[in-house]
Amino acid sequence: MDHEEFTKLSLEEQERVFHQTPFRERGDMILHSHDPNYLTRSLSQEELYLVTREMDLEERSEILRYATLPQLFFVSDIDCWKKDRLDTKHFVGWLETLREADEERLLAWLVEMDYETVVAGFQQLIRVIKPEWEWPSDELLGDQPYFTLDEQYFISVSEQDLETVRRAIEVLYENHRGRYVTILEGILGELDYEMEEGAYQKRSLRLSDRGFPDPETAHHIYRPLAEGEFEKSARKEVTHTRFQGEETLSEPRPPHYLALWANDRIFLDDVLLLFREGPREIQESLEEELAWLSNKIIACDGIDFASEERVRHGIERSRRFVSLGLELLSERKLERARGLLKERWLEIIFRWSVTRLIELRERARKIVESYWKGKREPFLEFLEAPYESIFRGLFHKVPLCYDPKVADDPDQLRDFKDAQDVDKTRRALDQIDRIHEFLGEGLRNVHLDQLTLEPLLATGFARFLVGGKVSFSPLGAKEAAEFLKKAFVTRTSVRLLDPAAKERFLTRSFSPEDQELLRPLWALVFQRLEDEFSRLDLSREIDPRFISSLYLAQPAPSHASRK
Repeated sequence: MDHEEFTKLSLEEQERVFHQTPFRERGDMILHSHDPNYLTRSLSQEELYLVTREMDLEERSEILRYATLPQLFFVSDIDCWKKDRLDTKHFVGWLETLREADEERLLAWLVEMDYETVVAGFQQLIRVIKPEWEWPSDELLGDQPYFTLDEQYFISVSEQDLETVRRAIEVLYENHRGRYVTILEGILGELDYEMEEGAYQKRSLRLSDRGFPDPETAHHIYRPLAEGEFEKSARKEVTHTRFQGEETLSEPRPPHYLALWANDRIFLDDVLLLFREGPREIQESLEEELAWLSNKIIACDGIDFASEERVRHGIERSRRFVSLGLELLSERKLERARGLLKERWLEIIFRWSVTRLIELRERARKIVESYWKGKREPFLEFLEAPYESIFRGLFHKVPLCYDPKVADDPDQLRDFKDAQDVDKTRRALDQIDRIHEFLGEGLRNVHLDQLTLEPLLATGFARFLVGGKVSFSPLGAKEAAEFLKKAFVTRTSVRLLDPAAKERFLTRSFSPEDQELLRPLWALVFQRLEDEFSRLDLSREIDPRFISSLYLAQPAPSHASRK
């Protein structure tokens, strides 16, 4: 929507369009709205940061002049810190942004922000001198520029930061003399590491009120449930009090981006639709729960809103894991899932899903331990695609699902999102477990330094056709030629594996249940053989150096080559 169309809308219509628009476009909408103050304050603290984070100084300042103090506190809590340390450059940049926005906003932030943060920030920027005599000596002041507002406190600061720092302290001096003295005395007398630690603790408390605990606490959401813990967990109270009564723009607001970034249609969305006919406060309570759960996920790796992708990932994972838990717990029965959302906290449903995924990972670990003595990397290299990626996904800290449609990950991994993902992964585990039982001693009797699963299985198939018995020793040239004659038939001028030969092998080697389980794996083996041999000239001797789908014996070096 262009600016002209937007300005013709009523304020209510502008707000509706505003919250459905990508963040990068919302800044212009605020400035072209009937009430920029209203639209700015209709944003959650997180959303305001996302709207302004990539703007230049002038644009950002113009938006932040309309922000509430809680919004400003959140933006500075994200902007001015790198993990648990204050960032000097960003602290100065924040002061400059507020100065450009509105000196009243600058004053309010300097007065209302906690003492420790203001002192710790300035301690990294300036040196305060309070001489015993009337005027400090040049030796005391040093070479850096300095200024004094009262000839009592002399403030030394680098030239590049002088203008910004001076004006910030002047604003305090002119409007709140007590705070001015308190801050300068704090810079003089407080230990800088104690101030920074205190500032970090105050920041952590503010962020925890928005659902951002410290990383250690946040990781609790990934702790698997003990047996019976889900049933014993606390139930929701019947009433929903947070959203009762009129909400004002000065109160903390949950983010709207849950709906904006809900790209996948999942089971959770169908369940939430059932609440549309009920009290609005229940819907809003669920939306807030989901937002707080998303924030916990973001907090697990340190709170970083600099990347919109990390925020999106937190929202996606919270939605997908809650949806997965609801689907499994309710057996896809919508009314049962609706009851779960009314009775159970979303976090316990999220953790129920995590527990199921960790069970898959433990199963994968047992396979590696049982057949490969715990040697994970050789095992993974032996599997090949797609099974290698399936197992690699499970071995992640939070297990991931293999999806061949994923283009932006080298292993084609993403979060689990539904029961089908779990079923497909569990089936893959069953296939690899059963095929290792089938390989048995054959796995131990071959050289696995360069051999992988599919050629080894193809060799067992070939040995069966040639000699009537499955084994995995390499085929000689004559045996390979005999296998090709017995295994392939020509259909419409195309050489294919004989369906009867494939079926005879599967029937003789596996039970009906195992045949059904393993057909997808054997289909990969058979397809690879066809891809490699269907157009090969069988009248010529096979050179094993150029064959990858079978385990062929390498020819002995000639006498000349030995010399």
